[in-house]
Amino acid sequence: MTNPDHIVFLVTRLQESAHRFLSNALKQKGVQGIEPSHGVILRQLHVQGPLSMSDLARLTGRTKPTVTVLVRKLMKHGYVEKVRDSEDGRVFQVSLAPKALELARDLEAVSLELRKTLFTGFDEHEKQVLAGLAAKALRNFNPGE
Repeated sequence: MTNPDHIVFLVTRLQESAHRFLSNALKQKGVQGIEPSHGVILRQLHVQGPLSMSDLARLTGRTKPTVTVLVRKLMKHGYVEKVRDSEDGRVFQVSLAPKALELARDLEAVSLELRKTLFTGFDEHEKQVLAGLAAKALRNFNPGE
């Protein structure tokens, strides 16, 4: 049995392993300019459509400055576009550029590969338990989310 005192170490190693897996898989598919940290932004824009920077921050659980940096890099590589909101000129809406839409299938395939690797040897109950316990632990650090 694994010592519960090692949970932070284990979660950190899991995150590092997933990051490395995603980086390698994206490289193998020839995807350039996208890091694993961009995935959550691209996913929300794909699911929700155009969003303000504030909404992106809220939906991704990232700070506004972090979202700004991520969006800038995605813009630099042509994956997202930013336009002023027609109703409130102070607000920018971020949306997927055609280049990102072309990548959607590759990104979904990489995400599926990651989940298959992560859950190798798990039954459905174990997957649910792991996800539930991880979410519960995260809520301890982020009450009210």
